[in-house]
This record gives sequence, structure tokens and C-alpha cells, in this order.
Amino acid sequence: MSLSNACCNTPPTDAQWKERGVLKTLDNGRQVYRTGPKDAKRGIVAFYDIFAWHPTTYQFYDRLAEKGFQVSVLHVFTAGGYPPEKLGNRDELMAWIGNYDYTKADLYGFAKAAVEDLRKDGVKTFAVMGQCWGVLMSSKVASEANSPFCAWGGAHPSFVNGEAVKDAKIPAIFLPSKDESEKDMADAIDVLNSKHMAIKSVQHRFNNMHHGWTGGRGDWSDPEQKKEGELAIDLLADYFGKAAAAEEAKL
Repeated sequence: MSLSNACCNTPPTDAQWKERGVLKTLDNGRQVYRTGPKDAKRGIVAFYDIFAWHPTTYQFYDRLAEKGFQVSVLHVFTAGGYPPEKLGNRDELMAWIGNYDYTKADLYGFAKAAVEDLRKDGVKTFAVMGQCWGVLMSSKVASEANSPFCAWGGAHPSFVNGEAVKDAKIPAIFLPSKDESEKDMADAIDVLNSKHMAIKSVQHRFNNMHHGWTGGRGDWSDPEQKKEGELAIDLLADYFGKAAAAEEAKL
């Protein structure tokens, strides 16, 4: 699986945004960023990118929540995101990511705890998504038996290809930038759609955007990045809404 050069080398921006949600401690002691209307019945559990909390990341999830979702962003990197000054060394970055191994960090257990927290606030259906490495984490969640989620995906995916999604049991949406492999994304979509799920898996390429523009590497004071970020939000909201409607029809 591939990690783009842009992921290894592009630093975070100095963007500005005042977050609209709150950091909440779950019953298991782990923390999430909760945002969105409290009467929304649809939920999204999310993994941020390698820079953890960043103004554009908050803005992205705050604006996605405005589309009618209660959103819960998992605080995985409790010691802080990847240090920008260490960018440029692929091996070092890979080793750092490895410290947050999916199984070792029990990220599925974390995601399920976030679901239960959302259920307490009336949420009925759930999608799981991520940015960068978080899309791969979402694929692993989507591959679990009896997962509570009805769809998955995310923006500027790292490490995602046909092999990575072969065990996924729910449909996905991918929003790759110009820095992600077209072949990897096409292979992943083909594998998912060969399974004939409730709705088709899709991708929308942002070939005018760089890796990370919806998260730590994004600066939405740039009108073009903001416009494309808002399009990404619309696409995710529409797709997760369709998946939720298909799930609601079975409830």
C-alpha cells in the first residue's frame, strides 16, 4: 500500500477556525470531539489525519455536522500529532504511525464506544470515515463482522487500494486529491462494487487539490481550497445520507 510523497513532506498550515463542538470523555476514559445538532438521528465517527487537532480539521467536521449529523472524532494521538519538523523522513513517519497500530490501540473498540455515546443522544445510523491514514483505519472498521456502520470512506486516503478493502462489508466513498494513485482508488472501487452492497461505492477526484487539504494541510482562507472543501463535505453528506436511508429502511 502506498503513502504519497506529499503526506511525508507537506507541513500543516497556520489556518484559523474557532471550533463549535466540545472535547468529551467517554465512559472508557478515551476522548472524542463531539459536534453537530443534538436532535440529528444520523451519526459519523471519524479519524483525523496525522496532525490531529488542527483548525481546518475542526472546520471540516463542524461543517459536515451542519449537514444533519452528530459527529464524533476520535482523539487517537493523545501525545499530539506528528511533529511537522520531522517531515521528510518516510521511514520515521511510518514508524510513528505504527505506534498507533489498529489492533494494539484497539481502534475498533474506540469506534464502538463512540457509537454507544452517540446512541445515548438518539443517533440511529452510523458511518465511519477518516482523512489520510484515517481512511485506512475506517477500512479496517468496515471489515469487522457485525460492525454497527452502514458506510465508510474519506478524503485524501493513504494506504488504500484493492487489497486494503477486500474484507470490507459496507460501501465506501473516496475523495482523493491529485497526490493519490488513480489506479489504487479505481482498484478499491472495483473490489467494493463486486460485492453488490446496498449502494454503490464511489469516488470523486480533486485533481486541483493537494493531499491533506481537508485537514491539517488545508487553509480555507484560500477561496479555492474552501470551495473544494465544501464540495467534499456535500459529497460525503449526500453519500452517508443515502447509506443511512438504506439502513433506516431495514430498521
